[in-house]
Amino acid sequence: MSGEALFRGIYPAIVSPVDGDGVLLEGALRALVRHLLASPVQGLYVGGGTGEAILLPVAIRERILEVVLDEKRAVGRKESVCVIAHVGAAEAANTRELVLHAKAVGADAISTIPPIYYAYSRESVRRYYGWVSQLSNLPLVIYASVQAGFTFTADLLRDLLEFPTIRGLKYTGSNFFELMKMRSAVPADFTIVNGADEQLMFGLLAGADGGIGTTYNVMPKAFCQLYAAWLAQDIAAMQDIQRRINAVVDVIIKYPVIATVKMMLAYQGIDVGTTVFPNDPFPLEQKAQLFERLSMAGWPEAFA
Repeated sequence: MSGEALFRGIYPAIVSPVDGDGVLLEGALRALVRHLLASPVQGLYVGGGTGEAILLPVAIRERILEVVLDEKRAVGRKESVCVIAHVGAAEAANTRELVLHAKAVGADAISTIPPIYYAYSRESVRRYYGWVSQLSNLPLVIYASVQAGFTFTADLLRDLLEFPTIRGLKYTGSNFFELMKMRSAVPADFTIVNGADEQLMFGLLAGADGGIGTTYNVMPKAFCQLYAAWLAQDIAAMQDIQRRINAVVDVIIKYPVIATVKMMLAYQGIDVGTTVFPNDPFPLEQKAQLFERLSMAGWPEAFA
């Protein structure tokens, strides 16, 4: 364990509650934040892939962040919970606006995927993160996802340390050899966070300081228990909890993932609406099958 990382622990990547027209369901968002903060999570990741943010207008993205921060203050966990705002967008102008907004409303940190759609060189990606890092003094967490079409390496991460506000990296991948090299390439207070829910245990063992994930929305306590077992160096408990988590994840990935997580939250009494078009909605004719499979996998009873 690095032990001194700036951001440590469990960070649900929250879904964005919207209706079929893409209108924000503010009450549902407040209920979701209260639900998640009732568990011992260390933070929330707002506006990322799980939040379908690149499909939403900037104004809605900004309002989501404002509501999350407002609820964080309302539940009295202002100091103990870190809110990381994802600011990545297709347009650099929108990213700039989102960075400045995050700073103005009191986000604790920002994060962004690399530039999307076009094929960018290593130098272009380095230059992009340097540009974002200089838009504010907020800590910047790189979002290194294989879905972004660019592969981050320990060498590139080492080069990015020249920008002092870059303080972390969310790694969503399965190359733990590279993850260990990344851990060795950065100082102890630099955060590396695991991004694949089904591999949190392996990420922690390879040097990650915590996790950010989609299914944390519906199993926050289970992921907190896994992290607590890691802190206690109870490897057997980590294995057991990860197995139980993965039984549920294995059901979820048989369906459209974000839509399924939203369906599971509705089952728990938090109706967060549907997916953002054109993301796949949940196939309602399979709803009974989903919950039968989830029950067999131990959810929600085993993760209450």
